[in-house]
Amino acid sequence: MPAVTNPNAPADARLPVGFALNYATFAAPLAWMTQLVFNYALSSHACFPHELPLQAPVWGGLFWILLGIDLFAICVAGLAVVTAFGQWVAWRGADLRHVGQRRNRYIAQWAILTSILFTIAILFTIVMVFIEPICNY
Repeated sequence: MPAVTNPNAPADARLPVGFALNYATFAAPLAWMTQLVFNYALSSHACFPHELPLQAPVWGGLFWILLGIDLFAICVAGLAVVTAFGQWVAWRGADLRHVGQRRNRYIAQWAILTSILFTIAILFTIVMVFIEPICNY
């Protein structure tokens, strides 16, 4: 099977993406996923540890634990939004004739979109801690 990429690509095409651009792209979705997984696992185990559901959670401070996870997720996602805008400003003047610079500019634009949308998703998920009882049986 022939290789898809060019092994003799020019140096500009080999321009690394970098940690900041990767963080801006992936931090908010990972924070949202972490928030969902940990909040679901903790609240489901605290409210349904055995065969029958409970009226009150097993742990007394479950609300504060869930809120702490939510605040951590919103901080990570907010930092991703700020980093995405910083990367977009850094790559805004990129030379569009160079493949690597054009790619990094495109990734920076998508990082803004994904980080803002997942930050909004995290905010909507945080609202559920306040309006829905922890153990709703």
